[in-house]
Amino acid sequence: MAANTKMGAFRALALTASLGLLLTACGGTEKPLELPEGHAPLASSASPSAQPSTPAPADTELTTVQLAVASGISMAARLGFDQARVISGKELESLKEAPKDSLNGVVVIPSQCSEVIESLNWSPVQMGDEGARTDFLTEKIAATGSVEVAKISNKQELEAHYGTVLRMLTECKQISLHQEADTVPFTTQKPVLKDGQADSAILWTRAKPGHAMRQQALVLVKAKGDYVGMVSFIAEDGLDAPEFSQMAGEILNAALTQTR
Repeated sequence: MAANTKMGAFRALALTASLGLLLTACGGTEKPLELPEGHAPLASSASPSAQPSTPAPADTELTTVQLAVASGISMAARLGFDQARVISGKELESLKEAPKDSLNGVVVIPSQCSEVIESLNWSPVQMGDEGARTDFLTEKIAATGSVEVAKISNKQELEAHYGTVLRMLTECKQISLHQEADTVPFTTQKPVLKDGQADSAILWTRAKPGHAMRQQALVLVKAKGDYVGMVSFIAEDGLDAPEFSQMAGEILNAALTQTR
């Protein structure tokens, strides 16, 4: 089977992300939102210090989740990611439904991990109507990032996702994916993070370097008040470098400064 056909069968493992930098500290004087190319400009009143309930002008009114995502993207811009793409309209609507039968044709070994790995296809916008997402990247780094924030409509659903990640990090941390004559390893590990940077975090790796199915994903999730945020990176390699975990944590917490 051709590699591109196999890629379609493994589409579940992209975790909905279409996805040498030095971290910049957030302390000190608050700066206005710095948004990379591709992100719509915000009203001047939409600053990191603004409360979520502070109204913007009528023609540019932002929801809490939109402002939170913009704040996360602002941090990404300060870290060097100079391009962004707002996910909206039908594309955003399509993310609200978890993929079904996404492992069609793929055998997971051991079999008890099949449901667990398919459940990784979760994102905050699946929780309801109030959600926002923007992807970001830079030509200097071979990785695509994503910031997503949504209002929590079902805490049990969120806890269930945390449980899925925990199972992937324990009983399913070393599994195999088999399709026709091709078998690739799928491994998971917990990223190294500072205390409080995330409620749930996972780094998974599919296939060995050089294989057509090679991919890594780093996913951090954190709740604050009535909202939950997710920052993810997708790349072929390199996401196990501690810089990516640090950047993801900084971006996630910058986004959640806008929620309560």
